[in-house]
Amino acid sequence: MSKIREKYLKKIEEELSKPSEEDYIINLIRAYYDLKKTINLIDERLSEWIKNTLHISINNPEDPSIPEKLKQHNLNPEPYLSLLEMYKDMKKRENAIKQYIESSIEKKFPNTSYLIGPFIVGMLLEKIGSYQKLIEAPSSTIQVIGAEKALFKHIRSKGKVKPPKHGIIYLSPWINRLPKKLRGKMARALASKIAIALKADHSGKDMRKELYEKLEKRYRELEKG
Repeated sequence: MSKIREKYLKKIEEELSKPSEEDYIINLIRAYYDLKKTINLIDERLSEWIKNTLHISINNPEDPSIPEKLKQHNLNPEPYLSLLEMYKDMKKRENAIKQYIESSIEKKFPNTSYLIGPFIVGMLLEKIGSYQKLIEAPSSTIQVIGAEKALFKHIRSKGKVKPPKHGIIYLSPWINRLPKKLRGKMARALASKIAIALKADHSGKDMRKELYEKLEKRYRELEKG
């Protein structure tokens, strides 16, 4: 029995140590989030730099007039331009990484990507942690992925605080284009269709048109009141 157990544990260990596509994509999404934060920080710093130096507000740190204005005040524009080049390069890489994420997710989840866009699917995947967990998640879980803090607050309050109506899926136009009072109903409908789409993706069934039409019908019903 001990030999069988050792063999079984060794097999599990080998499986767990294999490089996996889902870990690669999940960590790439996390890296993308970090890159996005860094870009935003540099954007803010460039704007503040000019505001605090030249005492002017700028909407775009790439404004070509800025180096000339610095020169007019006998200030070396090179440090600014150096950081600006880094900022521009990071923006290009951000777009390339996002395109790769979307392409990879769309191949794995064509039905779900068609409903809500591949990047939102990627966000759900990153938050829940694995392909299998996402595929097997009930619609009630899908609806609030990304709203865990609000959900825990509701649970701790023993019903005094209302539960969240939606998490990450709020980013979908299916929900955020509706008035606030209708978003909860649409979130339930969307989460339900996402759950079906995920299982269709897993089985290789094409349900894109069918699910989209049903979702659109529900959206129109809510929109009309």
